[in-house]
Amino acid sequence: MRWGRAAAAAGLMFLLTSCGAEFDPLYVEGDAAGPVIGWRDCPGADPDGIDEVGLYTWDRSSTVDEPGELLWRIKSDHGALLHRLRLGSTPKGFTTLHALTTTLEPGTTYALRTNMKSEDLVSGFLTFRPGQLSAGSGRIVFDSGKAESRKQYEARDDEDFGCFSD
Repeated sequence: MRWGRAAAAAGLMFLLTSCGAEFDPLYVEGDAAGPVIGWRDCPGADPDGIDEVGLYTWDRSSTVDEPGELLWRIKSDHGALLHRLRLGSTPKGFTTLHALTTTLEPGTTYALRTNMKSEDLVSGFLTFRPGQLSAGSGRIVFDSGKAESRKQYEARDDEDFGCFSD
């Protein structure tokens, strides 16, 4: 993965925070048995989609640049513009670079890092515990562990996620 872009993401997150973005557009939803990774779409932005995603174990010594042990990694082959994909899967148009071979533990904290196709919002990062997700709850985990209902999440202003209209 172009992890130099991850370092750029940290700088971008600082920039987004300083210009009004409160949250990273990356989120996880679904349930502990089948989490789904999503990216909040910015209305009016250039077409974008997930290019690369990695899942890592996360512990007290982890950082955005060194998130822990790699558990799963996929990369887009042909510029697929996906905003949602099932964690651990290989959607059409993607290649698995590191297969997920373990079951996610509900109380363990994991990190997700993504790179996006466009240069507008380069990448995303969050931490989550599968136990934060429960079947049928409609909960979304975003911004490194913040969880709320889909209704509350969708009611947030797009500008909270760095989506600014011209």
